[in-house]
Formats: sequence, C-alpha cells, structure tokens
Amino acid sequence: MRDLSLARVLFVVVCGLLSKLIGLPDSVVNILKNSQSGNALTAYALFKIATPARYTVTLGGTSFTVKYLRSRGYMSTPPPVKEYLQDRMEETKELLTEKMEETKDRLTEKLQETKGKVSFKKKVE
Repeated sequence: MRDLSLARVLFVVVCGLLSKLIGLPDSVVNILKNSQSGNALTAYALFKIATPARYTVTLGGTSFTVKYLRSRGYMSTPPPVKEYLQDRMEETKELLTEKMEETKDRLTEKLQETKGKVSFKKKVE
C-alpha cells in the first residue's frame, strides 16, 4: 500500500498538480520545479512529509469505522480479554509456585545429603 501512495505523489509531482491539489504556494512549486533533485526525490520528500497525516487518518479512520460497524451489528465485540488474562495469570502463578516448592524441597534434600557426607571438624595440631 505504501508504494501505491508514493506512486500517487509521484504522479502529482510529474503532472505539475502540486499547487492545485496540495495547495502549495507558487513560490514553493517553482523551487521544486527548478531544483536539480528530480521528480522522484521531490515526490519522496513530499511523501515523507505527509506520513504523520497519513498515520493520523489511518488510526482515526480505523477506530471510527470499527465503532460504526459495531453499532450497526456488522462486527461483533471482542471477547472479554481481561478475564482470560487474569485466569491465565492465576494458572501461571500456581504453576510457578509448585515448581518453586519442588525446587526448594530438592535443594533441601541435597543440602541434607551433603551435610551428612562433609564434616567440619577442627583439626587438632
């Protein structure tokens, strides 16, 4: 989709429609026409300058469209994610607690075994 938008801007630049469609003053249009940069570079610069506006329209238009379609019944509401995530978090917490207890028990056993094998008696000289 990005290439299509860049192609549109290039078409506007090549056809000389900058002042008519975009509303650029003639002084700016003359600078762009007389520059050595060429049409492709001019189109790319204008494309990059317009990027924040394109994103704003996309995000705003998407949220408006989704709300409109949901109100008309064409889109269903999303499933309750909050409850699902809370359930998954509880399951994960329980699983981690069990694993920690198992690890703690194993370490305690190993420590007891090691204590039985190693003695810390002072040597008498």
